Amino acid sequence: MITRIRGVLGAVEEECLTLVVEPFELEVLIPEHTRRQVQGKAGEPITLHTSFYIEGQAMGGRMTPRLVGFLSTIDRQFFETFCSVDGVGVKKALRAMVRPVREIARTIQEQDVKTLSTFPGIGEATAERIVAKLRRKVGIYALIVNPDGSTSEPAPSNGEPARAAPDVVSDAYAALLAVGHSDAQARALIDHALAGRKKFKSVNDLIEAIYQREKP
Repeated sequence: MITRIRGVLGAVEEECLTLVVEPFELEVLIPEHTRRQVQGKAGEPITLHTSFYIEGQAMGGRMTPRLVGFLSTIDRQFFETFCSVDGVGVKKALRAMVRPVREIARTIQEQDVKTLSTFPGIGEATAERIVAKLRRKVGIYALIVNPDGSTSEPAPSNGEPARAAPDVVSDAYAALLAVGHSDAQARALIDHALAGRKKFKSVNDLIEAIYQREKP
């Protein structure tokens, strides 16, 4: 499995780019948001976090290996989660990722089917399936910090500390660090979530509570 490649950016096209990794030149599929980020950087070194898949039907003859590339591991993980929805394949997911992952995740978390259905290749029926399957799974992506490192101000505590299993807290802490929060930010977000009366049985429950506090 190829999970990361580094090379010199060649041409950037509508749905893919070429990456020069001597002595090879690789074609890598990319989402629209990534295309906009790398457009105009031809000749510069870049690192892509990649997924590998085979395009074609086993019974239909030709099978074509494809690389899909992203500028961060978080974008790649979100893409793989996105593709888990019935009817959302690799090509459709790439076309739909026209906004930063944080914004797409918040749209799903807020069950905003109307906005989600306006993304390329995502109609209302597909948007409803995405929301139904992923709304409780994308909270961690919605908490990705802004480019300047800022976050929303956490809400004040409202009661005695709730209880959560140690592994739930530690896993949630690791997840917050993975999406760009500092050690202090992650601890503060978790502390404020645990300051309520609710008990958290899973990491998803705790992340969802943190997300609700972070939401404007």
